[in-house]
Amino acid sequence: MNKRILGITTATFATLFLLTACSPKEEGSTETTTSTTAVQTESNETVYPLEIEVTDSEGNTHIQTFEQAPERIVTNNLSSIEILLELGLKDKIVGITQPDNEVTGEFADDVKDLDVIGDKMTVSKETIAGYTPDIVVGREMAFNDESIGSVATLNDLGIQTYIQTASSMTSNPPLTNVIDDVLALGKIFNVNERAEEYAKELETRYQTVVEKVQAQEGDETLTLLPIVAYDASKSSFAVFNISGGLQSDLLKQLNVKPAVEGSVADPSLETIINTNPDIILYVTADRNADLDANAVESIKNEPLLKEVNAVKENRIYTTTYDDFMDYGVRIFDTLEMLGDHLYGENK
Repeated sequence: MNKRILGITTATFATLFLLTACSPKEEGSTETTTSTTAVQTESNETVYPLEIEVTDSEGNTHIQTFEQAPERIVTNNLSSIEILLELGLKDKIVGITQPDNEVTGEFADDVKDLDVIGDKMTVSKETIAGYTPDIVVGREMAFNDESIGSVATLNDLGIQTYIQTASSMTSNPPLTNVIDDVLALGKIFNVNERAEEYAKELETRYQTVVEKVQAQEGDETLTLLPIVAYDASKSSFAVFNISGGLQSDLLKQLNVKPAVEGSVADPSLETIINTNPDIILYVTADRNADLDANAVESIKNEPLLKEVNAVKENRIYTTTYDDFMDYGVRIFDTLEMLGDHLYGENK
C-alpha cells in the first residue's frame, strides 16, 4: 500500500480555499511547518498509512506513521485540547495535563470531563505510557525524557506524536501555524471536512485583522510591554519574552514591536518609565489573581507613570495567559482585541 506524507502549509490552505494570500514573510524569517503537500482524496478521506514529520525542541525531525486514525489521545496543553474538542474528538481524549488556569469559554465543561493525569511540570513518560495512548499531542518543549518523553522514546513504546508547529521554540512560527495544526490534526484523525471548515474560519479572522492594519498603519511602529503580576505595594512586576515565538508574529501583524527584547528586565517602575511603551498589555493568570484585581487601575493611578505613553494615551489593555501565551486558537482572540483597539472602532 502506498504511504502518504502529510504536510499542510499556509500556501496549501490558501489554494484550497481560494482566500486572500497571507502577507509575505520578511526576508530571512523562518517558518515552521510540516513537510511537502497534503494529499487529499476525492471523498476527502485520509488515506492510510499516513506519514508526517514532527520537529522536536532540538530541531530534529521524526517521521510518524499512522496506520489508521488514533483512538486514544493524551495531550499536554490547553490549546491542543481545545483544537481536538473543536474537531469532535472528545471521546478519544484519555488524558490531559492540568491546565494552568481555570478553563473558561465554550469548552470549559468539556475540559472538566477529561481525566487529568498530572501537572505539566511533574508528569513523567511512565505516567503517559500507563494511559496506553496511540498518540501524544501538544507543545514542543514537553517532548523530552525529563517530562512526557522524547519523540524517540514514545515511538519505542508504540506511541506516535504530534508536536504543534505553533509551539516551536527553535524558530519563530507565524500565527498561521495554528491553522496548519488544525489541518494536520484533521488529517491524522480523518476529520478533514470539519478541520477545513474551522481552518477557513480562522483564516478569515486572521485576514480581517491583517487587512485592517495594512489599510491604516503609518510609518510609526508602536511598542508594547507585557506586564504580569503587577504589585502596586512593591512597584514590581514581571514580563514575558515576546521577542520570539508565536507572540512575536502577533506583534508583527499589528505593526507593533516589543518594548523590551527578551524577558530580562528590571522588575521596577524604572523599566516602564525608561522604555516608555506605547501599549501596556496586562496579562492575567490565576496564580496572580489577588494582584490582578487592581493592577490596571494601579498602573493608571501611579504618579510616577503618568508621562508614560501607554498611560497618557489610555492604551492599557488586558488579556489572559491562555489567550496570549498558549499555542492555539485563543491567540486569535488577542489579535482581534488588539487590532480593534489599535485600528478599529475602539481606536
